[in-house]
Amino acid sequence: MTMQVFKSVKNQGRQASTVPHVSPTRMFLCSIYHYLGMLVSMLLVSVITASCSLNVPPPDQYSDPDAVKDVSSARALLASCYISFPHYDYDLSVMGNDFCPTSLAGKDVNELNVYNWSNKDLTTLATGMWQDYYTCISNCDVLLDRQNLIAATTPDDVKKKNAILAEVKTLKAMCYFDLLRLFATRYDDNSSADGVVIKNEFGFEVNKRSSKQETVAYIEKLLTQALTVDNYPSANGWLSRYAVQYLLAEVNLYKGDYEATALYADSLIDVCQDDMLGPTAYQRLWKNDSFDGRIFAFNTKSNFYTSIQYDEKEGDYYALNPQIVFSTTDCRAQSSVYTMQMKGIDRRLMGKYNMMNKQGLQPAYINRMRYAGAYYMAAEAYARLGNTEKALSRMNHYLKLVGADELSPSLEGDDLISAILHEKAKEYVGEGCNWFMLKRTHQSMPRFTTWGIATSSMIAPTDYRWTLPLPMSEYKYNDKVQQNQGW
Repeated sequence: MTMQVFKSVKNQGRQASTVPHVSPTRMFLCSIYHYLGMLVSMLLVSVITASCSLNVPPPDQYSDPDAVKDVSSARALLASCYISFPHYDYDLSVMGNDFCPTSLAGKDVNELNVYNWSNKDLTTLATGMWQDYYTCISNCDVLLDRQNLIAATTPDDVKKKNAILAEVKTLKAMCYFDLLRLFATRYDDNSSADGVVIKNEFGFEVNKRSSKQETVAYIEKLLTQALTVDNYPSANGWLSRYAVQYLLAEVNLYKGDYEATALYADSLIDVCQDDMLGPTAYQRLWKNDSFDGRIFAFNTKSNFYTSIQYDEKEGDYYALNPQIVFSTTDCRAQSSVYTMQMKGIDRRLMGKYNMMNKQGLQPAYINRMRYAGAYYMAAEAYARLGNTEKALSRMNHYLKLVGADELSPSLEGDDLISAILHEKAKEYVGEGCNWFMLKRTHQSMPRFTTWGIATSSMIAPTDYRWTLPLPMSEYKYNDKVQQNQGW
């Protein structure tokens, strides 16, 4: 595969997150997403319809107020909302502590610059993130605006309609939660400081940035509404009531309400069976079949994860962080670590979906929530509450199931919290989760030289780049919005 061909596949799979050249017209349209929500939705669906096998209505239907009229057409529109959710998991893994550069990293200069937190490349990446998340929000708003048009004359239709509305609110909450963690400072720095722009309808809106506290309250409002619906779809690709509970646990962990975190996390642990977490179960997370061990996963038929692989013979751009080490009995190693010779030396590369790529298989799912996360959230929450016994019980129960070394019973306080976070970093390596954890917990982060042999620089917890920049066009056309400090 030539680099030219690879680049086109890579950009297709990851929604062209690092493409450096964007036309001024497109930038302008994207920057005023809240002015042109319907237009954005129509344009997006046009792209989706051409590239996805899901049954999405033709784009001209979205300009017709009567297009969404029953649960079937509403579910089809909801499917387009799911598809429009952006995936920057790999980019966040590169920005986080998941990887170190290999000898091939220089072949993708943009990604290497992202790894080294170059201002220019982070700005380009952030622009794509901001635009893509708000595009998804606009699509959600289209459906929410037309909810009264969805006819539901039978009890079954009422149930389906309620499920659709619960899911779209949950998806919208996910967008805002990601935006908040990406584009606002840490919650505990100052909860009254700027959060993100809250958009309540798909029409014309010129809003200021809500505070972090207000943004969290809005997210919790959406999730609380969704929580009232008993929605338990059989497929992993639809957001269930369990997904709502998971997000509420995450949001409360983010804002430091550890009692609420433990409550929601424990509610998930209570319904989780041990056979959904063991060695066989963990490997199934990276297979193409639906699986009860997932709480929610995006269904994908794209080449999203081929971006991790440079060449099937030469190797990858990035290897695993050398500090991420699994015990010989830890079943997570079988999926997380892919050993490959690069220039005659065995290297530890990212497994999971990447391993499937090298085996000629196309991954069907991008995992977003799974029951393991409930154990990590509960353990951290109990540790921060000073309930050492409960924290160790939660963490060690899970570690025993996956064959990992259990935490020492002598651990307590900050040492226990650090141990839990270290295990969490191993659990979610390559999934784009660790960057959020590092930011939330005020951790410093090394940037490694090739193969992780040495540290080239250190990203301090106080570095302004932990908060990504707003697109210039956003605050240029909305004088109520100010750029983040440092940018």
